[in-house]
Amino acid sequence: MATVIRNQKPLATSPIKSGQPLGAILASLGLEHAMPLVHGAQGCSSFAKVFFIQHFREPVPIQSTAMDPTTTVMGSDDNIVTALTTLCGKHSPGMIVLISTGLSEAQGADLSRAIGQFRATETRFKSVALLTVNTPDFYGSLENGFSALVEQVITQWVPAEPQPRQRNKRVNILLSHSTTPGDIELIRACVEAFGLQPVILPDLSMSMDGHLATGDFTPVSQGGTPLRSIEQMGQSMGTIVIGGSLSRAASLIQQRSRGDVLALPHLMTLAQVDKFISYLHQLAGRDVPDWITRQRGQLQDAMIDCHLWLQGRHIALAGESDVLSAWCDFAVSQGMVPGPVIAASNQPGLATLPVDQVKIGDLEDMAHMLEASPVDLLVCNSHGAGLANHMKIPLIRAGFPIYDQTGTFRRMRQGYAGIRDTLFELANLMQERHHHTPVWRSPLKQQFAGPADKEQVHASC
Repeated sequence: MATVIRNQKPLATSPIKSGQPLGAILASLGLEHAMPLVHGAQGCSSFAKVFFIQHFREPVPIQSTAMDPTTTVMGSDDNIVTALTTLCGKHSPGMIVLISTGLSEAQGADLSRAIGQFRATETRFKSVALLTVNTPDFYGSLENGFSALVEQVITQWVPAEPQPRQRNKRVNILLSHSTTPGDIELIRACVEAFGLQPVILPDLSMSMDGHLATGDFTPVSQGGTPLRSIEQMGQSMGTIVIGGSLSRAASLIQQRSRGDVLALPHLMTLAQVDKFISYLHQLAGRDVPDWITRQRGQLQDAMIDCHLWLQGRHIALAGESDVLSAWCDFAVSQGMVPGPVIAASNQPGLATLPVDQVKIGDLEDMAHMLEASPVDLLVCNSHGAGLANHMKIPLIRAGFPIYDQTGTFRRMRQGYAGIRDTLFELANLMQERHHHTPVWRSPLKQQFAGPADKEQVHASC
């Protein structure tokens, strides 16, 4: 059990966390034909859009209700109705996700009332699905916003009563923000290899995987989880939840479905991936496919090959709770020593981390801790690049945002293949930093005449 230390500083001088609205926007991008609508000032959506474009290197659909000083004081329901009418008439989205911000939350905006007003006045757009989620950015972080949207998707779109018909081939997969599009593709392949049909929520592998779409430009998300599949999640034969932040979502889906629920904190250790594969084997009643067994063997071989370079190495961690949980368990399973650990915000899962203490803070706190306890590696998002350069330690980019590298957003970290590639990456970094011990030469070493010296001696004779 870890001791969680709260930060007593009045402000964050070098923050690592992102606000709740960014988490909700990220999750909404994994819904099919969705349009995130941020209820706040114009800068609230512009700020988020910059990070998402830098992270994914793709155009990201984000709209704003553009609250101004007058509507902030007098009321902004008309802004919501006008924005919804404009988006439905101009872009024809399949669904619109209305996301609150710190400004609208402080004002006391009632998103449900505004949606009711829109439904009453604009009956021509009744086919567009609408979802509301409260994400004040003065509380929590990206992880809270992401999990809040998944919870609201289940609450508002999945029927409250379990439906009698069961689809024996379908499996619900609820994923936290810690899974990348590359991870999701691997998870999908594993489920389909057992002859099962995964319903992934949210599915960023189909919308934000960096593919070149065919056809004309579309202003809504390309790919993602279809609304029809979400409405039928209660009929699935089982559910797998990956990420400790989705514990409440796991409870909600268990109440609304007849299948069992398997909750896993991550898929970054051999033991957790084994549980995942065993559950799929149990549901499908099929043997484990050969390519999955081979990947497991590749991981075991990689663990042997990298053990020499990673055993006993110290690794510092900074990020969201789910990211910290995955990397701490990964480090311990490979013989590494996790710590110091800095969390973006206080979350229930921090107390279970396998370290002595976790501090709620920023990168300035991390810098002070690294000066007292040097480490070999640092795991953080791109905000930690400056600190890593200053401390002259390698940076492993994980979390959000990653804006100083291309393609890192879809790198696999989880599953047998993801763990294997991560091991190779860390071991190579350690090899690059390895300083070979110079050959020691004794000062008492005797000097013997070489061949050239002997020829000179014979010539003089």
